[in-house]
Amino acid sequence: MPASSRSPGQVRDRQGVARLPALRWRRAFPGDERQIAVLRRWLASLLPACPGRDDVTFVTTELATNAIQHTASGRGGRFEVEVTWHGPVVRVAVADGGALGGPRVIDDPLAENGHGLLVVHHLAARTGTRGDYRGRLVWADIPWPIAAAGPVWPDPDPDQAAIGDGLASRFSGAPTRSGS
Repeated sequence: MPASSRSPGQVRDRQGVARLPALRWRRAFPGDERQIAVLRRWLASLLPACPGRDDVTFVTTELATNAIQHTASGRGGRFEVEVTWHGPVVRVAVADGGALGGPRVIDDPLAENGHGLLVVHHLAARTGTRGDYRGRLVWADIPWPIAAAGPVWPDPDPDQAAIGDGLASRFSGAPTRSGS
């Protein structure tokens, strides 16, 4: 369910500057690799076709794949995705079932696996993590071409599973790491 109306109107911030309100979509997925295709279709239904959509899709898919492969989400759990668009940035956040170690960027060009987070860091303006072995939130801010937003974004699937009041609230007080 979107956090704002279908056609975003302008609102004013504390300094009186006109801004578009954020659009937000949330959905929970079973921790199964087959759900990555479902995630891609969901993102395609939300985001207008433009060069930024591919970046957002890649980053979200990589974070969700990591949740399935490296956390409790992939062992009978689930992962949750939140996509928030606000002007020049689309933030993707993936909540998972937690793991003993945090996400690792592998900067070895000869390694067979592990390059996904390196690409995420390249595409994202900012990234961060919060949480631990009980649950974790990994997020990335992806630059979004303002002109691509268009006047109207599609409504999300009305049957999608709501995550709640926001992923970040689940991880308040947990260790945080941010990067660029």
